[in-house]
Amino acid sequence: MQSAEKGAILIVDDEEGIRAVLQAILGTIDFKTFEAADARSAVQILSTHKDSIVGCMLDMNLEDSFGEDLYDKLRAISPDLSVFAMSGIFGEEIKERLGSREVAGLIPKPFSAGELIATVQAGLEKQS
Repeated sequence: MQSAEKGAILIVDDEEGIRAVLQAILGTIDFKTFEAADARSAVQILSTHKDSIVGCMLDMNLEDSFGEDLYDKLRAISPDLSVFAMSGIFGEEIKERLGSREVAGLIPKPFSAGELIATVQAGLEKQS
């Protein structure tokens, strides 16, 4: 049974397989999820469900948008949104692109279920 008290997580990744894995893992800790394959869908979903979405798993390298640009749009809609940046490469480029943007956690791909759960729980706790 999913807990309404925890809120929901928006998963933004252009890879369907990644979204499915994240949905399955987050479901094990009772998070409802919304999925978006592109920036436009992510903005629409958050606009509609901003009262229930507490966090966002954001791929930094979407096909239609840089993650940092979408970060800015999402935080404009929901200023308290906890954003978790995901990338296959967390080098200096990603850190420079994020700049002073506050992220709740960095999630390298590939990730293990345990690492993901620990990062999400710690990040949401830190943001509340």
